Amino acid sequence: MNIEPRMHELLNRERPGLLAVIGTLGRDSCPQLVPVWYRWDGEAMHVWTLEKRAWVRNLKRDPKVGVSVQEGGIAVMMKGRATLRTSDGPEVDEEIRRITRRYVSDDEVEGYIADWPQLRTIVRIDPRSAYYWG
Repeated sequence: MNIEPRMHELLNRERPGLLAVIGTLGRDSCPQLVPVWYRWDGEAMHVWTLEKRAWVRNLKRDPKVGVSVQEGGIAVMMKGRATLRTSDGPEVDEEIRRITRRYVSDDEVEGYIADWPQLRTIVRIDPRSAYYWG
């Protein structure tokens, strides 16, 4: 998928890191929206979360997802598919650190992560389409 440079710029904005709003479909077919911390790697979005959250359960049932990241009068909107990885392994540990570093100062990262030991799920969102607005 071809992502324009101005999209990368917005998705990678830091200090403060922007929030993404994730949209999934609930069991009742109603949209569920949730703001999340994320990391954009140039190809996919990664979100650190808890496997039991409703929006994650929605993705287990139906992996289609919408995402919006906005600031002021500009936004990136994506549609795609999500995959989930829950683990106590080093790959998940490192992804958790990469996501947290976008929002917490370097000297606070390990302490922040230690406060959330039950969060061991990484949601990877691969966009199928992306739009720039603004």
